[in-house]
This record gives sequence, structure tokens and C-alpha cells, in this order.
Amino acid sequence: MNLLNNFTYLGEISALCAAIFWSIAVIIFKSASTEITPFLITPLKNTIALICFVILFFYCEIPIWYDGFSSIDYLKIIISGFLGMGLADVIFLYALSKIGANRIALVNCFEPAVIYIFSTIMLGTILNLKQLLGFVIVLIAILIITYEKDVDQIKPSIKKKGISLQIIAVILSSFGIVLIKPVLAKVNNSIDLQLWVTAFRLFPGFIIAWVIFLFQDNKLNLLQPLKKSKILKQIIISSGLGTFVALSFWIIGYANIEKPPVASILGQTSVIFIILLSWIFLKEAITKVRLISIFFAISGVYLIIL
Repeated sequence: MNLLNNFTYLGEISALCAAIFWSIAVIIFKSASTEITPFLITPLKNTIALICFVILFFYCEIPIWYDGFSSIDYLKIIISGFLGMGLADVIFLYALSKIGANRIALVNCFEPAVIYIFSTIMLGTILNLKQLLGFVIVLIAILIITYEKDVDQIKPSIKKKGISLQIIAVILSSFGIVLIKPVLAKVNNSIDLQLWVTAFRLFPGFIIAWVIFLFQDNKLNLLQPLKKSKILKQIIISSGLGTFVALSFWIIGYANIEKPPVASILGQTSVIFIILLSWIFLKEAITKVRLISIFFAISGVYLIIL
């Protein structure tokens, strides 16, 4: 598997693959969230993904434990997983259930901006003029969707709450991924170790997600939808595509792209796929305002990678 390290544009292609697989998973998560609480979806998807990683490690002979990092490195991975795979994912899925997939996708375009800020503060990353312009254009895209007049589709209070929660999720996730960028830099010559970091980062998210669920009222009632085979299939497929496949590509992308904001903006091409898929499968409207927002988001991405 490490032979892939010599592949040209491995990081960029991985980031784009992450966007595609994550888009499909988001649509399935949204569909499932109409019948099952996001507080259960998160621990289930993390559990299923961990099982997939264990199977992959066994099949590819990747060690279950790697002792080549310092104590600080392990701590960074744990904190990153706690914030990104635990808290942020619970908040994200809750917001998704409230405001829909295409609004979530457009709000998530805010992520490159947040990662840029954290990268500048924590890593000293500086983008060139074209990349900065792309960064600003992506911000414009999120402002457009935020102020879209869609009272007939969603209550303003629910929309405001959902967008606010998604921004919080983006901040938590962005801080977590920038935090482990120096750790990933140490293993950017090994796909196996990048996958190991991905799985290890998922573990604290797995723990906190189940802890949050156990604090919910009527836990047994919340488990009832799992009796439906359709819901169970949706959770398994979306977890495999999103938390296992897309997350793996995402981490590999970050590890093999020098500047984290660039990797993030490439990942935000998911906005295109999510809006189109949500229109086809979830019957969510594609308005002129959202098309304009997509245009700005794509333009920002183009400037980043030009």
C-alpha cells in the first residue's frame, strides 16, 4: 500500500475522493436522521468504521499499535479525535437533521477559512495572493446561503440554530485537524501509518459519542428504529463510505498536501455533489441563490488549486 506514496498528486486526489464519498454518506445520513436520532448515528458510525479499520489492518498486515510517536503526538491525536470525531460529528449530524444537506454543505465551505486561521496561528502557514482570494470567495458563498430568503421552507429560528451549530462543528473539527498536521507530517511517507493515525484518532471519538448517547433520555426507545432493516442498512453503508473510506482519504489528503487550507478547500468540492444528490434523492430545492453560492464556492476552489 505504501507504493502509492510515489503517486503524483496523491494528496489532491485523496482530498477529492474524500469529498465524493463523504457527499454520498451525508445524503444517506440525512435520510436516516428522519427516523433515528443523530445522538445514536454518531456512535454507531464510529463503531462500524472502527470495525472496518480492524479488518483492513488485519488484511493488510498493518500493526494495531504504533510506538513511533512521542507522548505529545499521541495526546494531540486523542484531542483531535475527541473534538473532531466525537463532539463535532454529533453537532454536525444534529444540524444536518434540522436544516438539510445542501445548507449544511454550503455552510461547511466555512471550513477552509477556519483552517486557514488555525494554520496561520499554529503552523505559520501563509497562502499566496490567489489562494487568499479563493479563501475570500468561499466566505462570500457561505454569506449568500446564510441570508437566503427561504422562510417558506424552514423557520428562521431553526435555520439560524442549525447554521450556528454547524459553524461550531466546523471550528472544532478544523482545530482538531490542524492540531495533528505536524503528526501527519512525520508519516507522510507511509500510507499504512496515515491509516493508523486515522483509526487511532477515531477511537476517542467512538468513546465520547457513546458517552453522549448514554446521557440521553429514553435510550431504549432511541434504539427501536434499528429494528428496521432499511435503517440498519443505511447506517452501515453510510458509515462505511463516510467514516471509513472518506475519512481515510481525508487524512491521507491532509498528510500529503503541504498547506492544510488547500486540502480543506479541495475537500469542500463536496458542496457540489451534496447539493446535486440532495436535489435528486432528498428532493431538497436548488434555488438561484444556492446556485450562485455554488458558483462562488467552485470559483474559490479553482483559485486555490490554479
